[in-house]
Amino acid sequence: MPKILNIDPEKVEMLASFGCSTIEIAKFFSCDESTIRKKYKEELESGKEQMKIRLRQLQWKHASLGNTALLIFLGKQYLGQSEKQEVDFSGNLEAILKECGYVDNPIDAKEDTE
Repeated sequence: MPKILNIDPEKVEMLASFGCSTIEIAKFFSCDESTIRKKYKEELESGKEQMKIRLRQLQWKHASLGNTALLIFLGKQYLGQSEKQEVDFSGNLEAILKECGYVDNPIDAKEDTE
């Protein structure tokens, strides 16, 4: 006779909203992880979405309080900002090589020695 499990779907959703993994939730209810994954898929998804919403709320709250790291992170995520400095190489390659210390074209110099 199969073991009757007393699993409260609302608790599954709540645990998922705290960021618990499927394995952790299964251990909480003393059952197999596949049971939670298969029978409580909607509750797992709903709980994880609730967690993401709460996390975003906290991020915005702390960013608005002046948390520089969060302001930078959110700027990168939502505004496409980055710390990379772009170098424009679309100009004359010969001029760029001269600025770097090459007086003559190194390719031409190699051909002359052959």
